[in-house]
Amino acid sequence: MTSQAENKLAKFTAKFIEIYNRVIPTKKVDGFDIHLNDIDNLYPDRLEAIEENSVTALSCSNKLGNFIFGKGFEKNFDTLINTRKGKTITLNRCLLDVSNSLKTHKGVYIHINYDIEGKPNYFDVLEYKKCRTVKEDSLGNEGVIVYKDWSKTERFNFINARKDNKLRWFYPYNPRNVAAQRIKDNPKLELEAQIKGYRGQVLYFSLDGNNKIYAKGWLNAQGMNDADSEYRMSLYHNNNVRLGFIDKTILVTNGLNQDDEANLKKDFKEWLGTENAGGVYFMNTPYVMENIDSILKIETVTSSYDPKKFKEVNADLQENIRKCYLQIPKIIVNDNDGGIFGTSGEAIKEAKKFYNEQTEFIRYEVEDLFSKIFGVDFKIIPIIQEEAANDVGAELRLKSQAELKGSVGGVSALIELQKSVSEGFTERESAIEIIKEIYGISADLAEKMIGEPKITEDVNVQS
Repeated sequence: MTSQAENKLAKFTAKFIEIYNRVIPTKKVDGFDIHLNDIDNLYPDRLEAIEENSVTALSCSNKLGNFIFGKGFEKNFDTLINTRKGKTITLNRCLLDVSNSLKTHKGVYIHINYDIEGKPNYFDVLEYKKCRTVKEDSLGNEGVIVYKDWSKTERFNFINARKDNKLRWFYPYNPRNVAAQRIKDNPKLELEAQIKGYRGQVLYFSLDGNNKIYAKGWLNAQGMNDADSEYRMSLYHNNNVRLGFIDKTILVTNGLNQDDEANLKKDFKEWLGTENAGGVYFMNTPYVMENIDSILKIETVTSSYDPKKFKEVNADLQENIRKCYLQIPKIIVNDNDGGIFGTSGEAIKEAKKFYNEQTEFIRYEVEDLFSKIFGVDFKIIPIIQEEAANDVGAELRLKSQAELKGSVGGVSALIELQKSVSEGFTERESAIEIIKEIYGISADLAEKMIGEPKITEDVNVQS
């Protein structure tokens, strides 16, 4: 990472993280009374930067997004909707874009436009960090949504850059006001031109019911600190590996002539490597010395870097981060922990079932969101729907087996099966499998129940 990138990240991580009660002040920007998102107006940028640079937070966020999206919508797979730059996408892609915003910010801004009949024909998820809400007017009317890259400084004076970062605004979501807003935008144009030139509406949806202006995101103040600490620890290890002092071996010689010194340097290089670890080196010097260490001495300078440093602290940080994302189980975030082909297979299944239940309310909210926009019912297929269906099927099967075993008909059927084996119409092994499958009885018990029937021999009578 370059120093410039590190400085940019520091602006989003080291500043204001300690503020536990986020401030939402109002500031006049380009004629609009805008609600700032934190005192520096960079809360969403900071949240994204911290999450993206924390392995645990990013993994939790991605898994949460997967569970929100599930397997997509039950219907409407082929329905296409227009989006920016003239592209068309499926409603499942719309769902994915919504999930990607909710998994970090707990909120989403959706830009919507309408056809001549007033039905939605445009759906585009805006970058959450660029959206801000304007203060409502004196009559209590909801303020517009403004859109701009707030991380760029106002002192950036290049003309093109300032033009690209010009503030845009959209009407708040209210389909009943579309016709009046079209006329307001382009009063002198015909209807077709008004529709084409209409700026559209933005619907803000939040899962954070305690904050009506801006959601706080899944990482709370402590979670942001913990995620940032995890990144800093990773940076510590990286800097030590790249720039730190690693164990060094020093060869010290004294009094050797030039030829001996050159030979020793050459030979010393051949000592290196595991293939030369077992070799023996012989050296003779013409000098008579009382202390041979004064001629040749090898010293090792040990590094103070400990790769296991912070291991226990890091484990605590990871647990705290996972709690921020609806108590996501560790085995889901790190699904190779314990080996997925071992005894943890059932544990993973149960963990997914648990987290599927934890995120169920979000899918309900998103279904209602799409139903509100498009006026039809939507159903998201959960990730473990098939497994849940199998569980229900198994429960019904056990119930029917229990009823069969306790019925007169069930007992009569078993007697008839024994008789069929005795008369040679049914093989004993087949009868055992039938009992196991139909009655849900174990193999050992099925063998005992079928017994060893006496085979009836036919008697031929000759006249």
